[in-house]
Amino acid sequence: MLKKLLVTLMIACTASLVAPSSTAHAGKAEDTKRHLTKRAKSELGTKYRYGGGSPRGGFDCSGFTRWTFKKITTLPHSSMLQYKLGKRASYKRVHERARLKRGDLVFFKTTSAKVGHVGMYLDKGRFVHASSGAGKVTISSVYDKYFYGPRFRGGIRIPRLRG
Repeated sequence: MLKKLLVTLMIACTASLVAPSSTAHAGKAEDTKRHLTKRAKSELGTKYRYGGGSPRGGFDCSGFTRWTFKKITTLPHSSMLQYKLGKRASYKRVHERARLKRGDLVFFKTTSAKVGHVGMYLDKGRFVHASSGAGKVTISSVYDKYFYGPRFRGGIRIPRLRG
């Protein structure tokens, strides 16, 4: 009887270690997204600097997203290379932007390259980014009809943030 109880307990413990519940994973992902949002917003107003990757020296767009995600994963310091990571969450079409979730990276064609700018999606069409035009870290809209809206190229979800 005791042997049967021990075997049952071992199986139950092993199962919980091997396959965590999806709600536990989703909760952890939401905590991570809240942390990312707080970290990114803490740098609002930090100056823009081409090639920059720290609050002290200033940020460019990919340096800002790289710094924001630093405790979760390592991102390259290039918007084009970041664009090639993760799973596509949204494409160019306006109606597909509704698929974006907090923590997704959003990309724009602002130069002759396919992708020249990156930011992190917050909510309700807003994203936080290091803007050379504004000269600082700021919040903009992916639906902006004059600049970011027409240049939107898509969004990706970083694997550790799925859920």
